[in-house]
Amino acid sequence: METLGFAEKNNEPEPVMLAPSLTTARKRFVINVIANATYIGAQAALTFWMTPYLIGYLGLAAYGVIPLTQNIVAYTSVLTTALNTAVTRFLTIQLEQRQISAANRTFNTAFFTILGLFLFLTPVVAAVAWAFPSIFKIPPGLEKDASWLFLLMAVLFFVSVVGGIFSVSTFVYSEFLKYNLVNIAGLLARVCLLIILFSLFSPRLWYAGAAALTAALVALLGYLLLWRKLTPELKVSRTAFDRTQLKEQLGMGGWVTVNMVGVMLLSRVDLIIVNAFYGAASTGGYASLVQFTLLMEYLVTAAGNVIRPVILIKYAQQDIPGLRKLCNQAVKMLGFALALPIGLLCGFSKPFLSLWLGPSYQYLSTLLIAILIHQALNYSVRPMLYVHTAYNKVRWPGIITLLCGIGSIVLGISFATWDIWGVIGVAIAVGITWTVKNGIYMPLYTAHIMKLKWWAFLPSLLPSIFGVLFVGAISYGVTLVIYPAKWLILVGLFFLVSMVYAILVWTVGLNHEDRRMIIDMLPFKNQLKKLHLISSE
Repeated sequence: METLGFAEKNNEPEPVMLAPSLTTARKRFVINVIANATYIGAQAALTFWMTPYLIGYLGLAAYGVIPLTQNIVAYTSVLTTALNTAVTRFLTIQLEQRQISAANRTFNTAFFTILGLFLFLTPVVAAVAWAFPSIFKIPPGLEKDASWLFLLMAVLFFVSVVGGIFSVSTFVYSEFLKYNLVNIAGLLARVCLLIILFSLFSPRLWYAGAAALTAALVALLGYLLLWRKLTPELKVSRTAFDRTQLKEQLGMGGWVTVNMVGVMLLSRVDLIIVNAFYGAASTGGYASLVQFTLLMEYLVTAAGNVIRPVILIKYAQQDIPGLRKLCNQAVKMLGFALALPIGLLCGFSKPFLSLWLGPSYQYLSTLLIAILIHQALNYSVRPMLYVHTAYNKVRWPGIITLLCGIGSIVLGISFATWDIWGVIGVAIAVGITWTVKNGIYMPLYTAHIMKLKWWAFLPSLLPSIFGVLFVGAISYGVTLVIYPAKWLILVGLFFLVSMVYAILVWTVGLNHEDRRMIIDMLPFKNQLKKLHLISSE
Protein backbone atom coordinates (compact mmCIF):
# COMPACT_ATOMS: atom_id res chain seq x y z
CA MET A 1 0.00 0.00 0.00
CA GLU A 2 1.30 3.43 -0.95
CA THR A 3 1.37 5.85 1.93
CA LEU A 4 2.39 9.46 2.47
CA GLY A 5 4.99 9.76 5.19
CA PHE A 6 4.55 6.26 6.61
CA ALA A 7 5.85 2.90 5.44
CA GLU A 8 3.64 -0.18 5.66
CA LYS A 9 4.80 -3.77 5.12
CA ASN A 10 2.20 -5.85 3.36
CA ASN A 11 3.18 -9.01 5.27
CA GLU A 12 2.81 -7.51 8.73
CA PRO A 13 -0.41 -8.07 10.64
CA GLU A 14 -2.58 -5.06 11.21
CA PRO A 15 -1.73 -3.40 14.52
CA VAL A 16 -4.22 -3.90 17.32
CA MET A 17 -5.11 -0.97 19.51
CA LEU A 18 -7.22 -0.63 22.58
CA ALA A 19 -10.67 0.67 21.86
CA PRO A 20 -11.71 3.98 23.44
CA SER A 21 -13.72 2.52 26.31
CA LEU A 22 -16.48 4.17 28.29
CA THR A 23 -14.41 3.63 31.45
CA THR A 24 -11.54 5.64 29.98
CA ALA A 25 -13.88 8.47 29.04
CA ARG A 26 -15.27 8.54 32.60
CA LYS A 27 -11.84 8.51 34.22
CA ARG A 28 -10.77 11.49 32.14
CA PHE A 29 -14.06 13.36 32.51
CA VAL A 30 -12.96 15.77 35.23
CA ILE A 31 -9.55 16.52 33.73
CA ASN A 32 -11.21 17.03 30.34
CA VAL A 33 -13.77 19.40 31.82
CA ILE A 34 -11.00 21.37 33.55
CA ALA A 35 -8.95 21.47 30.34
CA ASN A 36 -11.93 22.62 28.30
CA ALA A 37 -12.87 25.22 30.93
CA THR A 38 -9.31 26.56 30.87
CA TYR A 39 -9.41 26.92 27.11
CA ILE A 40 -12.82 28.61 27.27
CA GLY A 41 -11.39 31.01 29.85
CA ALA A 42 -8.48 31.76 27.52
CA GLN A 43 -10.85 32.42 24.62
CA ALA A 44 -13.04 34.64 26.79
CA ALA A 45 -9.99 36.60 27.97
CA LEU A 46 -8.88 37.02 24.35
CA THR A 47 -12.33 38.30 23.36
CA PHE A 48 -12.56 40.73 26.28
CA TRP A 49 -9.12 42.11 25.49
CA MET A 50 -9.14 42.04 21.70
CA THR A 51 -12.50 43.73 21.03
CA PRO A 52 -11.74 47.08 22.72
CA TYR A 53 -8.10 46.77 21.55
CA LEU A 54 -9.11 46.54 17.89
CA ILE A 55 -11.86 49.14 18.21
CA GLY A 56 -9.30 51.49 19.77
CA TYR A 57 -6.90 51.10 16.83
CA LEU A 58 -9.36 50.73 13.95
CA GLY A 59 -12.63 52.37 15.06
CA LEU A 60 -16.05 50.76 15.52
CA ALA A 61 -17.06 50.78 11.84
CA ALA A 62 -13.78 49.24 10.64
CA TYR A 63 -13.84 46.66 13.45
CA GLY A 64 -17.25 45.45 12.24
CA VAL A 65 -15.67 44.27 8.98
CA ILE A 66 -13.70 41.58 10.86
CA PRO A 67 -16.64 39.55 12.26
CA LEU A 68 -18.61 40.25 9.06
CA THR A 69 -15.81 38.62 7.07
CA GLN A 70 -15.67 35.70 9.49
CA ASN A 71 -19.40 35.16 9.05
CA ILE A 72 -19.17 35.10 5.26
CA VAL A 73 -16.24 32.67 5.27
CA ALA A 74 -18.05 30.45 7.79
CA TYR A 75 -20.65 29.57 5.15
CA THR A 76 -18.09 27.31 3.48
CA SER A 77 -18.25 25.16 6.63
CA VAL A 78 -21.59 23.91 5.30
CA LEU A 79 -19.58 21.60 3.03
CA THR A 80 -16.88 20.58 5.50
CA THR A 81 -18.58 20.37 8.89
CA ALA A 82 -21.14 17.92 7.55
CA LEU A 83 -18.39 15.58 6.40
CA ASN A 84 -16.51 15.96 9.69
CA THR A 85 -19.65 15.07 11.66
CA ALA A 86 -20.14 11.89 9.68
CA VAL A 87 -16.45 10.97 9.96
CA THR A 88 -16.44 11.45 13.73
CA ARG A 89 -19.46 9.22 14.11
CA PHE A 90 -18.15 6.37 11.93
CA LEU A 91 -14.57 6.58 13.15
CA THR A 92 -15.50 6.52 16.84
CA ILE A 93 -17.70 3.45 16.41
CA GLN A 94 -15.10 1.68 14.21
CA LEU A 95 -12.30 2.26 16.70
CA GLU A 96 -14.57 1.22 19.57
CA GLN A 97 -15.19 -2.05 17.69
CA ARG A 98 -11.50 -2.32 16.64
CA GLN A 99 -12.19 -2.21 12.90
CA ILE A 100 -8.79 -0.75 11.97
CA SER A 101 -9.01 -1.18 8.19
CA ALA A 102 -12.44 0.44 8.09
CA ALA A 103 -11.17 3.28 10.29
CA ASN A 104 -8.30 3.96 7.86
CA ARG A 105 -10.69 4.03 4.93
CA THR A 106 -12.98 6.42 6.80
CA PHE A 107 -10.12 8.76 7.70
CA ASN A 108 -8.51 8.88 4.26
CA THR A 109 -11.80 9.20 2.41
CA ALA A 110 -12.61 12.28 4.49
CA PHE A 111 -9.10 13.74 4.21
CA PHE A 112 -8.85 13.56 0.42
CA THR A 113 -12.45 14.68 -0.03
CA ILE A 114 -11.67 17.82 2.00
CA LEU A 115 -8.61 18.51 -0.18
CA GLY A 116 -10.75 18.15 -3.27
CA LEU A 117 -13.32 20.58 -1.92
CA PHE A 118 -10.59 23.13 -1.22
CA LEU A 119 -9.35 22.95 -4.82
CA PHE A 120 -12.91 23.35 -6.06
CA LEU A 121 -13.58 26.38 -3.83
CA THR A 122 -10.31 28.24 -4.53
CA PRO A 123 -11.54 30.23 -7.58
CA VAL A 124 -14.81 31.00 -5.78
CA VAL A 125 -12.92 32.40 -2.78
CA ALA A 126 -10.67 34.50 -5.03
CA ALA A 127 -13.69 35.96 -6.85
CA VAL A 128 -15.52 36.82 -3.62
CA ALA A 129 -12.38 38.43 -2.16
CA TRP A 130 -12.07 40.68 -5.23
CA ALA A 131 -15.76 41.67 -5.14
CA PHE A 132 -16.10 41.85 -1.33
CA PRO A 133 -15.99 45.69 -1.02
CA SER A 134 -18.65 46.00 -3.72
CA ILE A 135 -21.03 43.51 -2.11
CA PHE A 136 -20.95 44.80 1.47
CA LYS A 137 -20.89 48.22 3.10
CA ILE A 138 -17.20 48.84 3.89
CA PRO A 139 -15.89 52.10 5.46
CA PRO A 140 -14.26 54.32 2.79
CA GLY A 141 -10.53 53.74 2.30
CA LEU A 142 -10.60 50.15 3.63
CA GLU A 143 -11.69 48.38 0.45
CA LYS A 144 -8.33 46.72 -0.32
CA ASP A 145 -7.75 45.80 3.31
CA ALA A 146 -11.21 44.20 3.43
CA SER A 147 -10.38 42.05 0.39
CA TRP A 148 -7.09 40.90 1.91
CA LEU A 149 -8.82 40.22 5.22
CA PHE A 150 -11.40 38.02 3.51
CA LEU A 151 -8.68 36.09 1.66
CA LEU A 152 -6.71 35.51 4.87
CA MET A 153 -9.84 34.40 6.73
CA ALA A 154 -10.65 31.96 3.92
CA VAL A 155 -7.18 30.40 4.11
CA LEU A 156 -7.54 30.31 7.89
CA PHE A 157 -10.76 28.35 7.57
CA PHE A 158 -9.21 25.83 5.19
CA VAL A 159 -6.28 25.28 7.56
CA SER A 160 -8.68 24.86 10.49
CA VAL A 161 -10.73 22.21 8.68
CA VAL A 162 -7.62 20.20 7.81
CA GLY A 163 -6.61 20.50 11.46
CA GLY A 164 -10.04 19.25 12.46
CA ILE A 165 -9.53 16.06 10.45
CA PHE A 166 -6.28 15.28 12.31
CA SER A 167 -7.63 16.32 15.71
CA VAL A 168 -10.21 13.52 15.56
CA SER A 169 -7.69 11.29 17.40
CA THR A 170 -7.89 13.46 20.52
CA PHE A 171 -11.67 13.28 20.35
CA VAL A 172 -11.84 9.50 20.01
CA TYR A 173 -9.50 8.92 22.96
CA SER A 174 -10.84 11.79 25.11
CA GLU A 175 -7.40 13.47 25.19
CA PHE A 176 -8.82 16.98 25.52
CA LEU A 177 -6.04 18.19 27.80
CA LYS A 178 -3.52 17.82 24.98
CA TYR A 179 -6.02 19.14 22.46
CA ASN A 180 -6.60 22.30 24.49
CA LEU A 181 -2.89 22.85 25.12
CA VAL A 182 -2.43 22.97 21.36
CA ASN A 183 -5.31 25.44 21.03
CA ILE A 184 -3.94 27.67 23.79
CA ALA A 185 -0.57 27.72 22.04
CA GLY A 186 -2.39 28.97 18.94
CA LEU A 187 -4.14 31.70 20.95
CA LEU A 188 -0.81 32.88 22.38
CA ALA A 189 0.71 33.03 18.88
CA ARG A 190 -2.27 35.09 17.71
CA VAL A 191 -2.01 37.61 20.55
CA CYS A 192 1.74 38.00 20.20
CA LEU A 193 1.63 38.62 16.44
CA LEU A 194 -1.31 41.02 16.78
CA ILE A 195 0.51 43.12 19.37
CA ILE A 196 3.73 43.14 17.30
CA LEU A 197 1.97 44.23 14.10
CA PHE A 198 -0.07 47.01 15.72
CA SER A 199 2.86 48.21 17.82
CA LEU A 200 5.50 48.37 15.08
CA PHE A 201 3.45 49.32 12.01
CA SER A 202 0.54 51.57 11.09
CA PRO A 203 -2.84 49.95 11.98
CA ARG A 204 -4.24 47.87 9.12
CA LEU A 205 -7.44 45.85 9.01
CA TRP A 206 -5.83 42.73 7.56
CA TYR A 207 -3.46 42.36 10.55
CA ALA A 208 -6.32 40.64 12.40
CA GLY A 209 -6.55 38.02 9.65
CA ALA A 210 -2.78 37.43 9.59
CA ALA A 211 -2.71 36.87 13.36
CA ALA A 212 -5.65 34.47 13.25
CA LEU A 213 -4.09 32.48 10.38
CA THR A 214 -0.84 32.14 12.35
CA ALA A 215 -2.79 30.68 15.27
CA ALA A 216 -4.45 28.13 12.96
CA LEU A 217 -1.07 27.04 11.53
CA VAL A 218 0.37 26.56 15.02
CA ALA A 219 -2.68 24.49 15.98
CA LEU A 220 -2.41 22.38 12.81
CA LEU A 221 1.18 21.47 13.66
CA GLY A 222 0.11 20.42 17.16
CA TYR A 223 -2.79 18.31 15.82
CA LEU A 224 -0.44 16.51 13.42
CA LEU A 225 1.93 15.58 16.27
CA LEU A 226 -0.93 14.32 18.46
CA TRP A 227 -2.44 12.37 15.57
CA ARG A 228 0.81 10.49 14.99
CA LYS A 229 1.20 9.75 18.69
CA LEU A 230 -2.38 8.73 19.58
CA THR A 231 -3.37 6.83 16.43
CA PRO A 232 -0.22 5.50 14.71
CA GLU A 233 -2.42 2.91 12.97
CA LEU A 234 -4.15 5.68 11.00
CA LYS A 235 -2.06 6.47 7.93
CA VAL A 236 -2.45 9.02 5.16
CA SER A 237 -2.79 6.92 2.03
CA ARG A 238 -4.27 7.73 -1.37
CA THR A 239 -5.12 4.08 -1.95
CA ALA A 240 -7.23 4.00 1.22
CA PHE A 241 -9.72 6.39 -0.36
CA ASP A 242 -12.96 4.39 -0.57
CA ARG A 243 -15.85 5.52 -2.73
CA THR A 244 -18.19 3.25 -0.82
CA GLN A 245 -17.15 4.94 2.41
CA LEU A 246 -17.64 8.32 0.74
CA LYS A 247 -21.16 7.34 -0.25
CA GLU A 248 -21.93 6.35 3.35
CA GLN A 249 -20.40 9.54 4.73
CA LEU A 250 -22.23 11.71 2.23
CA GLY A 251 -25.44 9.78 2.81
CA MET A 252 -25.33 10.96 6.39
CA GLY A 253 -23.42 14.15 5.64
CA GLY A 254 -25.91 15.24 2.99
CA TRP A 255 -28.62 15.83 5.57
CA VAL A 256 -26.08 17.27 7.97
CA THR A 257 -25.26 19.73 5.17
CA VAL A 258 -28.90 20.74 4.99
CA ASN A 259 -28.84 21.18 8.77
CA MET A 260 -25.66 23.27 8.53
CA VAL A 261 -27.23 25.56 5.94
CA GLY A 262 -30.08 26.14 8.37
CA VAL A 263 -27.69 26.71 11.27
CA MET A 264 -25.74 29.27 9.26
CA LEU A 265 -28.93 31.10 8.33
CA LEU A 266 -29.98 31.09 11.98
CA SER A 267 -26.69 32.15 13.52
CA ARG A 268 -24.85 34.11 10.80
CA VAL A 269 -27.36 35.96 8.67
CA ASP A 270 -28.26 38.57 11.31
CA LEU A 271 -24.95 40.43 10.91
CA ILE A 272 -25.41 40.54 7.12
CA ILE A 273 -28.94 41.96 7.52
CA VAL A 274 -27.65 44.58 9.96
CA ASN A 275 -24.91 45.56 7.50
CA ALA A 276 -27.39 45.81 4.61
CA PHE A 277 -30.05 47.83 6.46
CA TYR A 278 -28.13 49.83 9.07
CA GLY A 279 -24.59 50.33 7.73
CA ALA A 280 -21.02 49.79 8.91
CA ALA A 281 -21.25 51.54 12.30
CA SER A 282 -24.27 49.50 13.43
CA THR A 283 -22.53 46.38 12.12
CA GLY A 284 -19.56 47.13 14.40
CA GLY A 285 -21.76 47.60 17.47
CA TYR A 286 -23.79 44.45 16.74
CA ALA A 287 -20.66 42.44 15.96
CA SER A 288 -18.98 43.39 19.24
CA LEU A 289 -21.89 41.83 21.15
CA VAL A 290 -22.42 38.80 18.91
CA GLN A 291 -19.01 37.61 20.09
CA PHE A 292 -20.65 36.52 23.33
CA THR A 293 -22.72 34.15 21.23
CA LEU A 294 -19.44 32.67 20.02
CA LEU A 295 -18.25 32.33 23.62
CA MET A 296 -21.42 30.41 24.47
CA GLU A 297 -20.77 28.27 21.41
CA TYR A 298 -17.21 27.58 22.61
CA LEU A 299 -18.52 26.63 26.04
CA VAL A 300 -21.10 24.24 24.61
CA THR A 301 -18.60 22.76 22.16
CA ALA A 302 -16.16 22.14 24.99
CA ALA A 303 -18.84 20.37 27.02
CA GLY A 304 -19.98 18.52 23.91
CA ASN A 305 -16.46 17.28 23.19
CA VAL A 306 -16.54 15.54 26.56
CA ILE A 307 -20.06 14.13 26.36
CA ARG A 308 -20.26 13.21 22.65
CA PRO A 309 -17.83 10.25 22.78
CA VAL A 310 -19.77 8.79 25.71
CA ILE A 311 -23.06 9.11 23.79
CA LEU A 312 -21.57 7.40 20.73
CA ILE A 313 -20.00 4.64 22.83
CA LYS A 314 -23.28 4.02 24.68
CA TYR A 315 -25.07 3.76 21.36
CA ALA A 316 -22.39 1.40 20.02
CA GLN A 317 -22.97 -0.75 23.12
CA GLN A 318 -26.77 -0.42 22.64
CA ASP A 319 -27.22 0.87 26.20
CA ILE A 320 -30.41 2.78 25.34
CA PRO A 321 -31.66 3.32 28.93
CA GLY A 322 -28.23 4.67 29.86
CA LEU A 323 -28.24 6.86 26.75
CA ARG A 324 -31.61 8.37 27.68
CA LYS A 325 -30.49 9.10 31.23
CA LEU A 326 -27.20 10.59 30.06
CA CYS A 327 -28.91 12.85 27.51
CA ASN A 328 -31.43 14.14 30.05
CA GLN A 329 -28.74 14.86 32.65
CA ALA A 330 -26.44 16.49 30.09
CA VAL A 331 -29.19 18.84 28.83
CA LYS A 332 -30.23 19.71 32.37
CA MET A 333 -26.73 20.44 33.67
CA LEU A 334 -25.73 22.29 30.51
CA GLY A 335 -28.81 24.48 30.95
CA PHE A 336 -27.88 25.27 34.54
CA ALA A 337 -24.28 26.01 33.53
CA LEU A 338 -25.16 28.31 30.62
CA ALA A 339 -27.77 30.19 32.64
CA LEU A 340 -25.08 31.65 34.92
CA PRO A 341 -22.89 33.59 32.44
CA ILE A 342 -25.88 34.57 30.31
CA GLY A 343 -27.89 35.77 33.31
CA LEU A 344 -24.91 37.73 34.64
CA LEU A 345 -24.30 39.47 31.30
CA CYS A 346 -28.00 40.31 30.93
CA GLY A 347 -28.48 41.56 34.49
CA PHE A 348 -25.23 43.54 34.61
CA SER A 349 -25.38 44.61 30.93
CA LYS A 350 -25.11 48.38 31.47
CA PRO A 351 -22.20 48.49 33.93
CA PHE A 352 -20.44 45.71 32.04
CA LEU A 353 -20.57 47.54 28.70
CA SER A 354 -19.57 50.79 30.38
CA LEU A 355 -16.44 49.22 31.85
CA TRP A 356 -15.61 47.04 28.84
CA LEU A 357 -16.11 49.35 25.86
CA GLY A 358 -16.69 52.70 27.57
CA PRO A 359 -19.64 54.67 29.02
CA SER A 360 -20.76 55.77 25.54
CA TYR A 361 -21.63 52.15 24.67
CA GLN A 362 -24.25 51.63 27.40
CA TYR A 363 -26.92 52.13 24.75
CA LEU A 364 -26.11 48.61 23.52
CA SER A 365 -27.32 46.99 26.77
CA THR A 366 -30.82 46.16 25.47
CA LEU A 367 -29.33 44.68 22.30
CA LEU A 368 -26.99 42.52 24.40
CA ILE A 369 -29.99 41.13 26.32
CA ALA A 370 -31.92 40.44 23.11
CA ILE A 371 -28.94 38.56 21.65
CA LEU A 372 -28.20 36.44 24.72
CA ILE A 373 -31.33 35.77 26.76
CA HIS A 374 -32.59 32.79 24.72
CA GLN A 375 -29.23 31.09 24.31
CA ALA A 376 -29.17 29.02 27.49
CA LEU A 377 -32.26 27.17 26.26
CA ASN A 378 -31.13 26.90 22.67
CA TYR A 379 -27.59 25.70 23.40
CA SER A 380 -28.56 23.31 26.18
CA VAL A 381 -30.17 20.92 23.66
CA ARG A 382 -26.81 20.20 22.00
CA PRO A 383 -26.55 16.65 23.48
CA MET A 384 -29.76 15.78 21.60
CA LEU A 385 -27.93 16.49 18.33
CA TYR A 386 -25.33 13.90 19.30
CA VAL A 387 -28.13 11.37 19.85
CA HIS A 388 -29.43 12.10 16.33
CA THR A 389 -25.92 11.56 14.96
CA ALA A 390 -25.53 8.29 16.89
CA TYR A 391 -28.83 7.00 15.51
CA ASN A 392 -27.97 8.39 12.06
CA LYS A 393 -31.34 10.18 12.10
CA VAL A 394 -30.33 13.55 10.67
CA ARG A 395 -32.74 14.05 7.76
CA TRP A 396 -35.67 15.70 9.52
CA PRO A 397 -33.52 17.81 11.88
CA GLY A 398 -31.78 19.12 8.75
CA ILE A 399 -35.04 19.97 7.02
CA ILE A 400 -36.52 21.69 10.07
CA THR A 401 -33.32 23.64 10.71
CA LEU A 402 -33.27 24.82 7.10
CA LEU A 403 -36.91 25.94 7.31
CA CYS A 404 -36.21 27.81 10.55
CA GLY A 405 -33.16 29.42 8.96
CA ILE A 406 -35.27 30.65 6.06
CA GLY A 407 -37.86 31.86 8.57
CA SER A 408 -35.10 33.74 10.40
CA ILE A 409 -34.18 35.60 7.19
CA VAL A 410 -37.80 36.47 6.41
CA LEU A 411 -38.53 37.61 9.96
CA GLY A 412 -35.24 39.50 10.28
CA ILE A 413 -35.74 41.38 7.00
CA SER A 414 -39.36 42.09 7.94
CA PHE A 415 -38.40 43.54 11.31
CA ALA A 416 -35.59 45.57 9.69
CA THR A 417 -37.99 46.86 7.00
CA TRP A 418 -40.61 47.87 9.56
CA ASP A 419 -37.78 49.30 11.69
CA ILE A 420 -39.84 49.22 14.87
CA TRP A 421 -36.96 48.17 17.14
CA GLY A 422 -33.95 48.89 14.92
CA VAL A 423 -31.10 46.36 15.11
CA ILE A 424 -32.75 44.86 18.22
CA GLY A 425 -35.52 43.57 15.95
CA VAL A 426 -33.01 41.50 13.98
CA ALA A 427 -31.77 39.89 17.20
CA ILE A 428 -35.37 39.19 18.29
CA ALA A 429 -36.11 37.52 14.94
CA VAL A 430 -33.16 35.16 15.39
CA GLY A 431 -34.20 34.35 18.97
CA ILE A 432 -37.78 33.50 17.97
CA THR A 433 -36.92 31.13 15.14
CA TRP A 434 -34.06 29.51 17.05
CA THR A 435 -36.31 28.83 20.04
CA VAL A 436 -39.05 27.30 17.88
CA LYS A 437 -36.53 24.80 16.54
CA ASN A 438 -34.63 23.94 19.72
CA GLY A 439 -37.26 24.48 22.39
CA ILE A 440 -40.07 22.60 20.67
CA TYR A 441 -38.95 20.41 17.79
CA MET A 442 -35.64 19.06 19.14
CA PRO A 443 -36.93 17.42 22.35
CA LEU A 444 -39.99 15.98 20.56
CA TYR A 445 -37.97 14.46 17.73
CA THR A 446 -35.32 13.04 20.07
CA ALA A 447 -38.02 11.30 22.10
CA HIS A 448 -39.54 9.99 18.86
CA ILE A 449 -36.38 8.33 17.50
CA MET A 450 -35.65 6.80 20.91
CA LYS A 451 -39.24 5.50 21.11
CA LEU A 452 -40.02 7.42 24.32
CA LYS A 453 -42.98 9.47 25.48
CA TRP A 454 -43.21 12.76 23.55
CA TRP A 455 -42.55 14.80 26.69
CA ALA A 456 -39.54 12.71 27.86
CA PHE A 457 -36.95 15.50 27.36
CA LEU A 458 -39.08 18.60 27.99
CA PRO A 459 -38.44 18.78 31.77
CA SER A 460 -34.68 18.92 31.16
CA LEU A 461 -35.15 22.27 29.36
CA LEU A 462 -36.65 24.05 32.37
CA PRO A 463 -33.35 24.65 34.24
CA SER A 464 -32.04 26.82 31.39
CA ILE A 465 -35.19 28.99 31.43
CA PHE A 466 -35.55 29.45 35.19
CA GLY A 467 -31.79 29.74 35.65
CA VAL A 468 -31.45 32.71 33.28
CA LEU A 469 -34.50 34.47 34.71
CA PHE A 470 -33.27 34.00 38.28
CA VAL A 471 -29.66 35.08 37.69
CA GLY A 472 -30.70 37.96 35.43
CA ALA A 473 -33.29 39.29 37.91
CA ILE A 474 -30.95 39.01 40.90
CA SER A 475 -28.10 40.66 38.98
CA TYR A 476 -30.26 43.56 37.85
CA GLY A 477 -31.61 43.98 41.38
CA VAL A 478 -28.07 44.18 42.72
CA THR A 479 -27.24 47.03 40.31
CA LEU A 480 -30.14 49.05 41.73
CA VAL A 481 -28.55 48.81 45.18
CA ILE A 482 -24.83 48.82 44.30
CA TYR A 483 -23.89 50.14 40.86
CA PRO A 484 -20.48 48.66 39.97
CA ALA A 485 -18.42 51.55 38.62
CA LYS A 486 -15.12 49.62 38.80
CA TRP A 487 -14.01 46.22 37.54
CA LEU A 488 -13.16 45.01 41.03
CA ILE A 489 -16.68 45.74 42.29
CA LEU A 490 -18.28 44.14 39.22
CA VAL A 491 -16.19 40.97 39.55
CA GLY A 492 -17.04 40.81 43.24
CA LEU A 493 -20.77 41.04 42.47
CA PHE A 494 -20.36 38.39 39.76
CA PHE A 495 -18.83 36.11 42.38
CA LEU A 496 -21.52 36.84 44.97
CA VAL A 497 -24.41 36.10 42.60
CA SER A 498 -22.60 33.00 41.31
CA MET A 499 -22.18 31.58 44.81
CA VAL A 500 -25.86 32.09 45.64
CA TYR A 501 -26.84 30.48 42.35
CA ALA A 502 -24.47 27.52 42.80
CA ILE A 503 -25.84 26.78 46.28
CA LEU A 504 -29.43 26.87 45.05
CA VAL A 505 -28.67 24.68 42.04
CA TRP A 506 -26.88 22.09 44.19
CA THR A 507 -29.53 21.96 46.92
CA VAL A 508 -32.72 22.53 44.92
CA GLY A 509 -32.02 22.22 41.19
CA LEU A 510 -30.19 18.88 41.20
CA ASN A 511 -31.68 15.63 42.42
CA HIS A 512 -29.86 12.86 44.27
CA GLU A 513 -28.81 11.06 41.07
CA ASP A 514 -27.43 14.28 39.55
CA ARG A 515 -25.36 15.04 42.64
CA ARG A 516 -24.17 11.44 42.87
CA MET A 517 -23.04 11.50 39.23
CA ILE A 518 -21.04 14.68 39.79
CA ILE A 519 -19.47 13.32 43.00
CA ASP A 520 -18.55 10.03 41.34
CA MET A 521 -16.60 11.93 38.71
CA LEU A 522 -14.49 13.81 41.25
CA PRO A 523 -10.91 12.44 41.30
CA PHE A 524 -10.61 13.26 45.03
CA LYS A 525 -13.99 11.94 46.18
CA ASN A 526 -12.46 9.39 48.61
CA GLN A 527 -10.60 12.17 50.45
CA LEU A 528 -13.78 14.21 50.68
CA LYS A 529 -15.64 11.23 52.14
CA LYS A 530 -12.96 10.81 54.82
CA LEU A 531 -13.40 14.45 55.76
CA HIS A 532 -17.20 13.90 55.83
CA LEU A 533 -17.66 16.65 53.26
CA ILE A 534 -19.76 14.35 51.10
CA SER A 535 -21.95 11.37 51.88
CA SER A 536 -20.55 7.84 51.64
CA GLU A 537 -23.88 6.42 50.53
